[in-house]
Amino acid sequence: MGMGLHEWPLVFFTVLAQSAVGAFWVFTLLLLTEKSERAATRTHYVMTVLWGLMAIGFIFSTLHLGSPQRAFNALNRIGASGLSNEIATGSAFFALGAGYWALATARLLPQAWQKLPIAGFVVRLLANISAKLPSIWRPLALIVVSIVGAAFIYAMSKLYMIPTVPTWNSVFTPLSFLLTALLAGSTLALALLNSVKAAERLNGLLLTIAWLAFIAAVIVTYQQYNYLAGISSAIHQALDLVPSFVPVMLTRFVLIAIGLLLLTVGVKKANTALPLIGVLLIIAAELLARIIFYGLHMTVGMAALGY
Repeated sequence: MGMGLHEWPLVFFTVLAQSAVGAFWVFTLLLLTEKSERAATRTHYVMTVLWGLMAIGFIFSTLHLGSPQRAFNALNRIGASGLSNEIATGSAFFALGAGYWALATARLLPQAWQKLPIAGFVVRLLANISAKLPSIWRPLALIVVSIVGAAFIYAMSKLYMIPTVPTWNSVFTPLSFLLTALLAGSTLALALLNSVKAAERLNGLLLTIAWLAFIAAVIVTYQQYNYLAGISSAIHQALDLVPSFVPVMLTRFVLIAIGLLLLTVGVKKANTALPLIGVLLIIAAELLARIIFYGLHMTVGMAALGY
């Protein structure tokens, strides 16, 4: 397990970013089908958390690269480089999503904000732009940002599916990233919506998605273990790189189960704290799984990273 800890900035970046994308998918579903302006307004308010997570994620990503300048340099090979594609799609999701949120919430902010020296000018400008746009802009923007988010997760997966790294170059990489988005994303969205008492009609659907994603994660992890058991190099067997694979994954599943139980009970009892605690446990569980993922880096013919 320790062999994946040296990539801790990427551990946090990938999990937080995937959680934000998954939560945005939920918010998109809600806002495209919600008729209550009150629920839509509250949804936009809690959406703020997603852009905070994306900002934190990109800070961690920058720590991995060493400096912000390297992130800009990495954009020089969009289409040809997996890293460039990941940064480009991630930046596009962040910028477009935050831009949508800014336009959608500008008119909802208190009048006092408009009297502030600089912030007031920005708020008034955004509110005026939003008022002049045709009503169709919101659903179109939500759909576009959701698609870009999906492209971001796809690009993230492709970055690690390297032919010379058999432990990553399999269907289990995109599956694990997608399941993190579905599991952590749906529960994050549900907890945030529950905290402002919005969209109770989606509670059952989101809990079902989360529990099904949990079951799928257990099945995928079992299949991945069998897959890794058949991979070896001239130096190591794949599972030797992460001798704590089984106990860590069991801990992960226990944390997820407890988190989902807290979320389920909290939502049914209209409790705000329990779902938020549950989401923190689920995100912590996904961070553990991602540590294992990075610890599994092994190239054809030899084991790398730490050996």
